[in-house]
Amino acid sequence: MPTHKARTPWFPTYPYAAALYSVLPGVSVQAMKTLDQAIGAQMGTAANPVDWSRPDEWIGERLKGESRELALHIWQGTKGVVNPRYPGGPMHLARNHALLKTVGGMYALTEAGEAFVRGDPDLLRVVDEGEGIPQVLAALSGFEAASRKELLPGWVEALGGDSRSEGTLSGLLYDRLMNLVDRGLVERVGSRKYALMDAGRAYLGQVGPQEVSGRYRLDEAAREYRAGQRARLRELLGGMHPYRFEHLIRELLAEMGYEDAVVTKQSGDKGIDVVATAKFGIMTVKEVVQVKRVPGTTGRTVIDQLRGVLPLHGAIRGTVITLGTFAAGAKEVAVHVGAAPITLIDGETLIDLLIEHEVGVTPRRVEVYEVEEAFFSEEAPPLEEEQGAEA
Repeated sequence: MPTHKARTPWFPTYPYAAALYSVLPGVSVQAMKTLDQAIGAQMGTAANPVDWSRPDEWIGERLKGESRELALHIWQGTKGVVNPRYPGGPMHLARNHALLKTVGGMYALTEAGEAFVRGDPDLLRVVDEGEGIPQVLAALSGFEAASRKELLPGWVEALGGDSRSEGTLSGLLYDRLMNLVDRGLVERVGSRKYALMDAGRAYLGQVGPQEVSGRYRLDEAAREYRAGQRARLRELLGGMHPYRFEHLIRELLAEMGYEDAVVTKQSGDKGIDVVATAKFGIMTVKEVVQVKRVPGTTGRTVIDQLRGVLPLHGAIRGTVITLGTFAAGAKEVAVHVGAAPITLIDGETLIDLLIEHEVGVTPRRVEVYEVEEAFFSEEAPPLEEEQGAEA
């Protein structure tokens, strides 16, 4: 059976696990099993699930006797941190890393368990290394921000491969990302992406696995270079002549698939800078674009004005592009029900689009080689295979 570097299912946050371990000494092992069975008997079905989110209510309603007392001990003893319905992750973690032991049928903390509850950094590092945490950080280091789907191949590769299903591995990765977010080493970007924080980069420098350390340094150098080029692009955009900036937007729209994109005259255009045609299947839609080469905040007045001149250009939708940001009011009216839609593109999104469509930027690709160590460690082929090759 293979030894996996990400061993623990339902991998918990460390404060959650430590809170449970702190109240388990002196608790009967059999009592924990009985509690698990009592809860398991009331799990419900997919069609009729049971709500376990409010322990203050369900402990008294669904449990009796020793199981009720133990559930209250866990819930109240951890000051509401540990839901007695969900001890599985911490218990798996304890088994995998010898954090708990039994003495006379009762739970007790091992020396490692005591260190874990104290938050000993050396012990936590050992646990991290046994759970694929450094490899998560290493996989993230190659991205500004990445989704779980984007991270999964790099993480599995950094682990040295893993035969478990993609769904299982994706769940394991999610749990570890949540652990890292809780520790302030990784941050969530939007609803689906994650980014390495400065503290995470520093920690990766301490615990980065040897087999990926060289790749990490390469990824880190590439990340810093990309960040520098992005800052330079932002600076150049801010210094462009307004009319040249409008032509840049026209070029971007053309690369994005718009047709007949033209820059309007510099006066008498009712605030419209670029007009283009977008294709949606067999339909073509005229779109007008207003460009604001300013770093400040664009308010809702600009959106209202653009929407008002759409009929003058025979357009049914518009776009506002700015080097700055949009006020909350502008974002709200841009998607007002029953009104013509207005797309808002702020400075960071504009830079993303320029890079994605390679307008004003040129990608440089560096080719590196990695030795396939398994190739050199394989046994010699059978004699008949060698003879067949010679023939």
